[in-house]
Amino acid sequence: MPTNTDLVKDLPADFEVFGQAVDTSLADLKGGTSGQILSKNSNTDMDFVWITNDQGDITNVGVSSPITGGGSSGSVTIGIQDGTTTQKGAVQLENSTSSTSTTTAAVPASVKSAYDLANAAIPKSLVDAAGDIIYATADNTVARLGIGTAGQILKVNSGATAPEWGSASSYTWTNYTPTWTNLTVGNGTVVARYLKVDKLMTVYVLLTFGSTTSISSAVVQFTVPEATTSNWQYAPIFLWQAGDYGSNSYAGSAYFEGSTTKVGLYIWKANATYISTSVDAITSTVPHTWTTNDTIAISFTYEVA
Repeated sequence: MPTNTDLVKDLPADFEVFGQAVDTSLADLKGGTSGQILSKNSNTDMDFVWITNDQGDITNVGVSSPITGGGSSGSVTIGIQDGTTTQKGAVQLENSTSSTSTTTAAVPASVKSAYDLANAAIPKSLVDAAGDIIYATADNTVARLGIGTAGQILKVNSGATAPEWGSASSYTWTNYTPTWTNLTVGNGTVVARYLKVDKLMTVYVLLTFGSTTSISSAVVQFTVPEATTSNWQYAPIFLWQAGDYGSNSYAGSAYFEGSTTKVGLYIWKANATYISTSVDAITSTVPHTWTTNDTIAISFTYEVA
């Protein structure tokens, strides 16, 4: 085969020699299609093939839930589906402790707030029977009081520090000494007592005249155990009875006369077929001349201020 310095003398013959020296396997380089690339087919010299260009590039993007999109050609878009209570996916973070959303997720701050509220709440396990009561034993401290027995009432214990169940109070009458105006008890006797339930006061007074008991000509008054409200002033709150020993009894009315602590006694007058509304103040001779063993009996109820 001629070199680049050889003189070509016989062109056809020299080209024939050149053609014999070319490796005929180079024919594999022919052909191929647009976009193909040349690839080594084996370790054998000059063994090449045309192949589709898939070398060093992604040929397909496959996805599964909650990823969306993907593909094997063109522009590939990838996304993520919204998370719900029935499928996996992306959710919005939420800092609220009052939201009712089913598509958002709580952040640690809202979880901590909810925990703090729950931690400060009274646990249901504190009570274990119907009728249990929860009460405070100190600041931010509670305890359980079990239900009492039939007929008991809720009271404050002797130390006034906690509630307790106890027997219902048995109310008793209390004696008191009324102060009289325009009446001198002398050697007479007075039984005066009262029963108070909340603001309801019931009073009973019985005066029995002695030989030195006397009444003046002015209005007879006496004090009550506790003052009434101003609403009761001048209102006829009760009846009273004057007893003429061994003879008649007389009825009358009584009033808080411009006072919340004193009651005045008045006798009814019978001016017609029926008892009239006019009254007279009792005196030493009204409704009769008072003497030993005569009585003034009074029983009434009023509202304590």
